[in-house]
Amino acid sequence: MTPAEARVGYGGIALAWLSLASGCTDVLTFLKLGECFTSAMTGNMALLAVAIGRGQMLAASRSLTALLGFVLGAALATLVDARAGTQVRSDPHLRRLLLIEIAFLGVCAALWRAGPDPIHGVRLYAVILLSAVSMGFQGVGARRINSDGISTIVFTSVLISIVGSLTRTLFQRAGSAASAAVSGASVGTFAAYCCGAALAGVLVTQYLGWVLWMPVAAVLLALGCLELASRKERGLA
Repeated sequence: MTPAEARVGYGGIALAWLSLASGCTDVLTFLKLGECFTSAMTGNMALLAVAIGRGQMLAASRSLTALLGFVLGAALATLVDARAGTQVRSDPHLRRLLLIEIAFLGVCAALWRAGPDPIHGVRLYAVILLSAVSMGFQGVGARRINSDGISTIVFTSVLISIVGSLTRTLFQRAGSAASAAVSGASVGTFAAYCCGAALAGVLVTQYLGWVLWMPVAAVLLALGCLELASRKERGLA
């Protein structure tokens, strides 16, 4: 395995773990934090518009908090990422992005568990904000991991990529190895998101305390994959 192959392979696994974290996060926040998303901003914007249209200002405030938190997280992550220049996937700046995301997710989970369920008041909005900020960091971090536009939080474009690649393969038989690799990574991230969402949906009622830490564990595993990629690159270079 060449250094480039090791980087792509471990990077794809890292993206899958990040996708699992965002799937779990979206289901948790929708079911337990008043039907808002802190990762899927397209869905969250739709919920915000529906709530405003119906005059449901409390519901709108939760979706708005998630939107503002995500924007804040993405902005802060971009400032951190801007210092990286043209360095690639395994650079210290990428690790810093994921470590900051882990910190926000950890504080979010701890605050969530600090009181009774369901949560209300200021704690509710603080948890939504922390979760959304962490997902903003993830969005920027995922872009740093890969250069093929594969997202771990927005899956409409991923589905288009999958369908397009499969269609070309079935009807044109002219797909390149590179496009096949991108398609495989896209399928992997989409499947991981679905797995995270399904696990959270099944376990959230009886095992909320454990499920809250699943996104933290998934991002830690993604970070571990990137560390392995870095070591492989140094060892094989």
